[in-house]
Amino acid sequence: MTQVFLAIVETFGMFAIGALVMHLKILDDKDLGKLSTLIVDIFFPMLAFDSIVRNFDPSQLKELWLMPTIGFGLMVFGGVLGFGLRYGMRNRTHDRMVTFHHFCAINNYLFLPLIILSNLSGEKYLALLFIMNIGSTIGFWTLGVGILAGGDVRRTFNNIFSINQAAVVLALIICFCKIPVPAVVMPLLVIVGNIFHKLGNCSVPLILLLIGAAIYHSPQIFKDKWDIFYMTAVRLIIIPGIVILILNNLPLPADVYKVTYIVALMPVSASSAVITRRYGGSAEFAGQSIIFTTVASLLTIPLMLLFMK
Repeated sequence: MTQVFLAIVETFGMFAIGALVMHLKILDDKDLGKLSTLIVDIFFPMLAFDSIVRNFDPSQLKELWLMPTIGFGLMVFGGVLGFGLRYGMRNRTHDRMVTFHHFCAINNYLFLPLIILSNLSGEKYLALLFIMNIGSTIGFWTLGVGILAGGDVRRTFNNIFSINQAAVVLALIICFCKIPVPAVVMPLLVIVGNIFHKLGNCSVPLILLLIGAAIYHSPQIFKDKWDIFYMTAVRLIIIPGIVILILNNLPLPADVYKVTYIVALMPVSASSAVITRRYGGSAEFAGQSIIFTTVASLLTIPLMLLFMK
């Protein structure tokens, strides 16, 4: 409970700094759009590329295939459930419906689990989380952004075939092909790798700052109360509850089970507040969902952990 609380406090601390930046007029709405583009089109691809290249070893594919498959599978499962669950919304505008469906598929699969697992279990589980993140990253940039197109085939195509997906594909090609690199070029590649690693790691805290700024700029967090409470129940209770029933009946290794279980309990994806601005959806509803589900997870995560084997 303490580690969950501290992780969420850390998240809201970054939200608060972003709101303060807007309050002091250091940023305005035009700046938010530019910074969102910088993070989504530059820093995010670096994070995805670096995460895969550093953590994916094709020689261990037989042993490691399970984690990426589960990461991707959790998103597919939530997306399938979302087709029916979205009709529980009362304000059924197109942007709000696709954002709700997006959140059924996509949760905070990296940032909060990273903090919680690092405090609870150390590096052993972090390695599994990063490997799982390969499948989650692919799911995010295919299924997640595809849903935001809301049935528009052309827009879905444009959303999926983005620079982020190109970064994922390129990273997997590099991992599998193992192209020999001349010794003289190696120092340059190390420098490039370090740049990608450092700038990619900046993307998560910067997104949290932008979310805080965006929420400050659009403070109507209590608009359409039923929808936001429904979103909170779906993301934190209904979908995780079904996933837990399935996990508890699968013959998974203990460490795989634990990492998957914790990831399944997470609130909505914080980065989606920025993604909806870039690929479609309701940024306002995204901001509401992030605030409410993250706060509510203070109660739901410890409660759901009681059912872990």
